[in-house]
Amino acid sequence: MNEPAAHEGPRPEDGEAADRAADRTLCERYAPYLMFDLREPFLPNLVGFTRLEPDGISASFPRSFAEADPRTDRILEYAIWWDYEIGHLHQLEHVWIYLGPNGEVLDCEVTFHGRLLKGLLKNRSNLSDGTHVRLFAQPGKHALSPMPELFELLPDLYLAAGARAGADGLYAGGAGGEPACLLPAGVEADEIDARVRRYLRSFAFTPALEYGEVRLLPEQFMPWDELREAIPLRLSDRLLELELIFARDGMREAETESKAERRMRRTRESGGGAEREEVR
Repeated sequence: MNEPAAHEGPRPEDGEAADRAADRTLCERYAPYLMFDLREPFLPNLVGFTRLEPDGISASFPRSFAEADPRTDRILEYAIWWDYEIGHLHQLEHVWIYLGPNGEVLDCEVTFHGRLLKGLLKNRSNLSDGTHVRLFAQPGKHALSPMPELFELLPDLYLAAGARAGADGLYAGGAGGEPACLLPAGVEADEIDARVRRYLRSFAFTPALEYGEVRLLPEQFMPWDELREAIPLRLSDRLLELELIFARDGMREAETESKAERRMRRTRESGGGAEREEVR
């Protein structure tokens, strides 16, 4: 029977696992505190984290960090995933935390409708405990900002969450680099798009413009490459759920119509004269 050699050292995969565990711990320590409208229907589902060097390139958003503060020692990237936003299927927003050599927060940037926005106020008043940047999410749309007042300058703030809920329907891919939706075989994209639109319309709301804090949970964190692989499966699950929801609703509607038809038939059979009198 062969036994492992006593001098056998640690395997490369052990070192990789240790590095990932250290990155997770670091990213959880500096995770942003998110503020959501009190009527917000969709909270984050998952967070893909990455620790980057200042000369690195993001794998989940088309950008580099050439203009970072020269004191930057490392950058923590948070790719925050929602299965739904109020206008369409799935959403990916980003937060970047810039750390100095002693672990101090030097800067923060966020995504705002596909563009970059500073996430740390000049007076650093939205930095809690020296580690957590407090950010506000646009009601329904989830664009991020350190100041909620910015949302009130958007002409479509209320329309996007209300009358235009579900307007974009099936959203298959975007600037964030997220994979396209995997459509079920044999089902037309238009049919799925209609389901998504109808489903999201049911969540239309009027923003309260009052906010409550939501903290990301440890179980929501995973390395970005794992989240990227999980996204198509999550989308497939959501599309299957919608199919089941509308199949169930269709059965209920058919059952209701059937009962109504039976009531009308009994009425005609038992009191046709009275029915005709009422019609006249």
